[in-house]
Amino acid sequence: MLSEAARCVKCGLCLAVCPTYRLGASETRSPRGRIALVQALSRRQLAVDDYCYEVLGSCLMCRRCEAVCPSEVPVGQLMDGGRELVRSRQGWKERLLIAMLSRRFWGRLLARTGRAVLSASAPKGKMLAQARFEAPALDEMHCPGGSDVLGRVGLFTGCTGSLFDGAALEGAIALLLQAGYAVRVPRNQVCCGALDAHGGNAARAARLLSANQAVFASAGELEAVLSIASGCGAHLAGYPALGKKHRDICTFLAQEQVISRLRFRPLEKRALVHLPCTLENVLHGAEAVLRLLRRIPGLQIEEAGKRGDCCGAGGTAFLLRPAMADSLRQPFVQRLGALAPDYVLSSNVSCRLHLQAGADAGAASYMHPVTLLARQLIRS
Repeated sequence: MLSEAARCVKCGLCLAVCPTYRLGASETRSPRGRIALVQALSRRQLAVDDYCYEVLGSCLMCRRCEAVCPSEVPVGQLMDGGRELVRSRQGWKERLLIAMLSRRFWGRLLARTGRAVLSASAPKGKMLAQARFEAPALDEMHCPGGSDVLGRVGLFTGCTGSLFDGAALEGAIALLLQAGYAVRVPRNQVCCGALDAHGGNAARAARLLSANQAVFASAGELEAVLSIASGCGAHLAGYPALGKKHRDICTFLAQEQVISRLRFRPLEKRALVHLPCTLENVLHGAEAVLRLLRRIPGLQIEEAGKRGDCCGAGGTAFLLRPAMADSLRQPFVQRLGALAPDYVLSSNVSCRLHLQAGADAGAASYMHPVTLLARQLIRS
């Protein structure tokens, strides 16, 4: 970790793009400030305390700093390592939240309980409106009709995928089948491990990584392993054995040999498209999303914010650090109110939940871009 941190020359190019630095201009809460803190903790020049924990925990893992860093410092990796060093200061509420969300049964129980006790108009109540408690119809193997099969891919479902992205998972399968791809959905896959890695629990993150790599290795020859949520995808892309095969679903569908097989019904509506930080900075798939949506005749597309801006969701940060997250979300909420779109589309579930929680009640439908594409798909 120290050798990676040493690559940071403290040039300051990251300051202008760091969302937490821009909030208060605190050097400590900038990428280079946090890297310096990780170095000091690793060398035991500082004792672990609540302040160290809060500084490292306030990083939103948007990884915009990595995208502009001339030295290619792996800031995300360093933040995960730093959080492991300070995990002894992690409160029980954060540990419980991560433990429940990363396990399908407990995540569903948490969502059901929240929906029962929270007002539908409260911010967290609005988030839970997106939960779908019936399991998506996912067989282990989906085969396209006829003999024209382009290839075979695997689909990663994620720990909260069936709860908040069930329609997107079903939509992805429909789009892939229409394009001529057989889709394997291994039953024993688990959480990608991002929640644990970002929470400093490196041991459990490593176990989840190993389990997923084994599951997909036993799934047979796959052209690619596709993910729906960009937050999961950013973590899967770093898997040693699986990372090279990983593709974001929209990036895969936007390939010419795939997109040329897809036709869509017209839709005279307006869509506000949010491009998550992980999709833009790590997976480099922002243009793929826009290219796909432009294939729907009549659909008006507007981007939700300025490229490079973070909405503040940051995985679980919008639940654990709501004041910071709400401040960063405000420009997006203002744009939502000004444009009054019919659809708000985001490829990352936490971003989508966070945006809906801050919006005024309206007619907009919040969903994954793949869900809308599947609704408009002309199926044969």
